[in-house]
Amino acid sequence: METIGSFAISQEELKARLDAVKEEFQMSELMYLGTCNRVEVVFDVPHFVCSGFTQQLLSFMFPEHDKSFIKGVSQKAQRFNGEETADHIFRVAASLDSLIIGEREIITQLRNAYEECEKMKLTGDSLRMLNQHAIRIAKDVYTHTNLSKKPVSIVSIAWKLFLEKHPDLNTKIVLVGAGQIITNFAKFLAENGYTNVRVYNRTLENAQAIAKSFNTVALHLSELKNDSSDFDVLVVCTGSTEVVVTSEIYAEMCVSQKHRTVIDLALPGNVDTEISKLENATFIDMLAVQREVQKNISYREEALTDCVAIIEKGKNEFKKLFQERSIERAMSEIPHAIKEIRQTAVESVFSKELAELSEHDRELVDKIISYMEKKYISVPMKLAKSVLLEEVQKH
Repeated sequence: METIGSFAISQEELKARLDAVKEEFQMSELMYLGTCNRVEVVFDVPHFVCSGFTQQLLSFMFPEHDKSFIKGVSQKAQRFNGEETADHIFRVAASLDSLIIGEREIITQLRNAYEECEKMKLTGDSLRMLNQHAIRIAKDVYTHTNLSKKPVSIVSIAWKLFLEKHPDLNTKIVLVGAGQIITNFAKFLAENGYTNVRVYNRTLENAQAIAKSFNTVALHLSELKNDSSDFDVLVVCTGSTEVVVTSEIYAEMCVSQKHRTVIDLALPGNVDTEISKLENATFIDMLAVQREVQKNISYREEALTDCVAIIEKGKNEFKKLFQERSIERAMSEIPHAIKEIRQTAVESVFSKELAELSEHDRELVDKIISYMEKKYISVPMKLAKSVLLEEVQKH
């Protein structure tokens, strides 16, 4: 997980890095997905992707990493080509490949990743279709199987571990970050009657949305080092790829030697690991969450057979849709070509003959040509789709 975390890209650097990668490797489409336990780069190139290409890609994308490190990661990295890609993305969306099987948050993360890359003008028609179909399949999986029963999400597990230590509603809690995970954790707090909460974040507007639930004031992250009002629990998860709560900041926040709980749900971690060595601190990070997950996962694994069946059906449907769309794209020049033929015929080849016709006759000829034009556009498309459907059914 630490290795995966080293490939996280901060929001500030994301567009510049992805623009450069797309241009360097002549990708027609590109999407970057980074979550708490995965980093994926989905792209369209006209050749097979091997470990050598993976090494070139990661070396260019992450020049700060040592070459030998990149080489080792490239050899171990999972690669999917062609139809394997669709199958993999569908499994990811349905959380079958997640750290926590049945984790619904991955749908939102996948959708957000696509929408973000779409705004950056990195995606195209293929990734649009792939993501839309993946989200539909994932919803079918969650609706028609037991995969999402008995919640084991990152937040729910963190909440369970929190309650084991701090059931007292007067517990002093500090939240650092305002992303989806902290927002969800804050909902648990508010719904269960916890009110003594302080919220810190780089973007005050996002922190204020959370602080409003507790009738408290949101504070900028830079003020954390000046917080001497003490606390019992510190929950941290920001978009930063660096340590946010250093040992020095933590020491300033602790005005007594009482026991505290620190929950770091970021990957890479946002809390200095030195804090985990303190005798008067219970330290919970993503590795601890992972261990807890394994205790709760067997029930969901029983539903995997049903999930695979839904994904397989969805994959076959997507294959048909994608092939139809590919034909439409390939034949997209037909309407333009036929319109040019019509224009040439009317304005050049038969211009004299048309000029000699009466207005009524010219209108009739124009109607006939328009009718033929539409048929010459639609009929080949229908025939091509019909042939394709027959081929798909054979296989």
